[in-house]
Amino acid sequence: MSGFVAGALVAHPPILLTEVGGAQSERVRATADAMRQLDGILSTADAQLAIVVSPHSPSSMTSLPVRRAAHASGDLARFRAPQVRVEAEVDAALAAALVVDGQRAGFALTWAEETELDHGVVVPLHSLPRTMASKRCIFLGVSGWPLSRFVEFGGWLQMRLRDRSAILIASGDLSHRLTPDAPYGFRPQGPLFDRLVIDALRSRSWEQIEALDPDLVEEAGECGLRPLAILLGAGRGAKLNSQVLSYEGPFGVGYPVVAFTASATPAIALDIQALGRSAIDTYLRTRQLIDPPEPIPVELQSPSAVFVTLRKHGELRGCVGSLRPTEATAAHELIRYAVASAVRDPRFDPVRLDEVGALTIKVQLLDMPERVAEIAELDPHVYGIIVRRGDRQALLLPDIEGIETPEQQIRAACQKAGIDRYAPLELERFRTRTLT
Repeated sequence: MSGFVAGALVAHPPILLTEVGGAQSERVRATADAMRQLDGILSTADAQLAIVVSPHSPSSMTSLPVRRAAHASGDLARFRAPQVRVEAEVDAALAAALVVDGQRAGFALTWAEETELDHGVVVPLHSLPRTMASKRCIFLGVSGWPLSRFVEFGGWLQMRLRDRSAILIASGDLSHRLTPDAPYGFRPQGPLFDRLVIDALRSRSWEQIEALDPDLVEEAGECGLRPLAILLGAGRGAKLNSQVLSYEGPFGVGYPVVAFTASATPAIALDIQALGRSAIDTYLRTRQLIDPPEPIPVELQSPSAVFVTLRKHGELRGCVGSLRPTEATAAHELIRYAVASAVRDPRFDPVRLDEVGALTIKVQLLDMPERVAEIAELDPHVYGIIVRRGDRQALLLPDIEGIETPEQQIRAACQKAGIDRYAPLELERFRTRTLT
């Protein structure tokens, strides 16, 4: 196979690494776990070349810079971690050919200023050690081209690499304006931008990203869209598929980890009822958790917080879940919390073996929560909520019978957590995707 055999959109926060973030790195554990998962995926790709695009590399308004030095290196000294250092060999002959051929094809490519590798390169390469082992590299910056031009360039790059196999690493964070304490402050367009991009990548509706309103993009304060656009163009030409491994924004910046692979996961008829009942039945008999089905269905491959609701003859029999992903995949999470709903919901006696066949199971995958600045941003039919006050918190799923207004939703959540409704609250909202 020639051209791009795999690729990825990867976040690049230095705080992801414990050498930089220390204890704070725990707040981006989902991203770190996803990067390890991505390393396993990409390391199996049969490629000796990695093309890396970073928005923090040398850039130009009119031209796209390409590094030409045969050796490149960089560290995180500016983030007080000089020990985090990467070294890479550049395919200088290919870099020279790309500049010449790109210019002939109408793409303004130019030589980059010789500087050390930036954190947009260092963090991903340091986090993907198996993938990058023994690979030669091409390092690209970005330019002021319109988004469609980056997509076209990615398609051309895929055709140009017809004589070799490569992976494409698009380094970039999403919105930097998710919360009031975000680096660029809060804009409502920030969470909207991230949701549109992640939903499009999950559904493989890439054209929705390419058609984003430029004003929305500008207000979102992102840095990863141009590298992603190159990846979309190349991925379309190479017939790759996108799989969102992780997305979170605990510091007000959206951190995506998305794998692009050549082999689509086969469509699997997912029987949630059979899987949930099997998990519960096996645990009641053996006190062991079952393994997920193989191959894992695509909708359950990424890490995700999960809530599992059990009903017996229409009556609630248990409901337990997670606020944040705790397992490597949503499939593992589903199994764990199906069992927890059966035996660990304090409102009910544990489910008995003779009840398992009568259970109906509803699984809700939770998107990452986003901070809410005012009550007008809530809709109990669309969003679940999380309320916090000090060390107390409670979660309510969306579309609960009898809750019609945001005020009722907040009141119910506060009552659940034992919080005074009129005390200062921290509010977050989230969407769910239901599997039944």
